[in-house]
Amino acid sequence: MTSTDTKTNKKAVEKIDAVVEPGKKRELPGVDEHVNLRGKDSELPDPGLVEEVCNVAARREVRPVPRNKTRVAVLMSGGVDSSATAALMMEQGYDIVGVTGWLIKSGSRCCDTGMVDAARVCEQLGIEHHAVDLRELFKNEIINQFHESYERARTPLPCSLCNTLIKWGALLNYGKKHLDARYVATGHYARVVETESGRRLARAKDPGKDQSYVLWGLTREQLDSTLLPLGGYMKEEIRAIAQSRGLVIADKPDSQDLCFIPFGTTPQEYLADFIEEKPGPIIHTVTGALLGEHKGTHNYTIGQRRGIGVAHETPLYVTSLDPDKRVVYVGGKDALLRKELTASQVNWIMDEIPTEPFNALAKIRYNSQASPARVEPLDGARVRVVFEEAQPAITPGQVLGIYDPTDTYILGGGWID
Repeated sequence: MTSTDTKTNKKAVEKIDAVVEPGKKRELPGVDEHVNLRGKDSELPDPGLVEEVCNVAARREVRPVPRNKTRVAVLMSGGVDSSATAALMMEQGYDIVGVTGWLIKSGSRCCDTGMVDAARVCEQLGIEHHAVDLRELFKNEIINQFHESYERARTPLPCSLCNTLIKWGALLNYGKKHLDARYVATGHYARVVETESGRRLARAKDPGKDQSYVLWGLTREQLDSTLLPLGGYMKEEIRAIAQSRGLVIADKPDSQDLCFIPFGTTPQEYLADFIEEKPGPIIHTVTGALLGEHKGTHNYTIGQRRGIGVAHETPLYVTSLDPDKRVVYVGGKDALLRKELTASQVNWIMDEIPTEPFNALAKIRYNSQASPARVEPLDGARVRVVFEEAQPAITPGQVLGIYDPTDTYILGGGWID
């Protein structure tokens, strides 16, 4: 890090500190076209100052890798987990550089404050901070796909797609080609385990924080270039590590929202600015009775109970959606149960791609348990999965995660049809 860069970065951070005063409400200045203005009373850095921090980090020169050192590019979001990852990797003797993707121009509590906080932590640790302008890629491949999925009555999981295309796609390539890094490291809670047959992706020690499910898209080659140091810790241990090292973000709360949706805005409120209302009937899936009307299938997801918009003598759930006929089907809880699904764009994190049916555990959403199932590989990178017991609310657009029978390793996954 050059002295000029350090002075400029400090100046930008000082300006941002002055702009974002605790408890002060302020208007959002210019926001990018895909970010609406709801939630504009949230505290955000000034967009021009965020851009200044990004530009400093983007043009920073890369110093040579020290002799007898292994360089690790830590993908830093400005949160506790990735910041603690950088600190732990330094203490283990690696040569560390921080890298942050510039994903949104402005208007995002997660991305705007994240970029600034990542710069602060890198400065505190005395390591380089690099920024990569990925705004076009993120908009075209993540945000637009989010809109298109809801238009097709699919419930997307953009964080999983971001892991595949952004973190282990663009940022991994940048780290290896431009930063001369041997590995990338992230703050995900999962483990990379060395076995006789090579590296495997395993569940984290903390079952409540395990994120192996959203890493199903990693290839074996990407796994060979990945370090996941937090997989052996509990979440409370990581926050304690951040506090004991005096990291400036040690008490920062975990992010709970999608980074491109303004703080305090629901996905449906956000989508109202991008998807045309297409009214249609709400029909009971068993009786065929017309129960009411809706303003668009994009406002619903499989398994939804609240906000359906009809009164009924028994609890109703969204059981299926037909965007072409503009129909929302609803029914009782039992109508949500299914034993079988297919998934597409399947990725295997195994020595050999399976060609014959096998027994495994399968998971259909982030917070669900993996359940016993028979997995049948199909042509065209697809699988059919038959569960031993029917599963509730199997949802198109979500991820199928396939685990070994001991529920230790994730074997692969795909997008539920």
